[in-house]
Amino acid sequence: MAHPQHESVRRAFEYRCGYCGVEESATGSELTVDHYRPRSQGGGDEIENLVYACAKCNQYKGDYWPSNEEETVGQYVLHPHRDDLSLHLREDPMTGEIRPLTPTGEFHIRLLHLNRPPLIASRLARQTADLLRQRVRLLEEQIQQREQTLELLNQYITLLVRLVSLAPPEE
Repeated sequence: MAHPQHESVRRAFEYRCGYCGVEESATGSELTVDHYRPRSQGGGDEIENLVYACAKCNQYKGDYWPSNEEETVGQYVLHPHRDDLSLHLREDPMTGEIRPLTPTGEFHIRLLHLNRPPLIASRLARQTADLLRQRVRLLEEQIQQREQTLELLNQYITLLVRLVSLAPPEE
């Protein structure tokens, strides 16, 4: 049974997992609602505590909640809307892997298994699609520039034809 705020959470996370970024369209179905702070650890159903998550990230995170000691040493799950993920993680464009920038990032990656092969394949496919879209845009711009050049050349030819027809006959 879906969480009562499923649709709100789904829209808030733009139809993608807040932890790994996989889109619904890549999974073939809607994702789940995760309690960032698990109910078993005192978390509630307020929207700020809910994360749209794929089944695997939700499974790997489970009921994890850091102790004070773990939190002090950076062993906690990053919240996708509260934490600046770019301070802790970066995507390697060559391999599609997520690399840690901090100990918290390393823990987050390890706990959620963010470099599992299907995610790497998905990231690489997304990068390829992005590159192809950029290439199409560049080709469209080139076509437009060439069409403008052809138009100018046609105008030039028309002017040359008029000038030739106006020139006095050669003796």
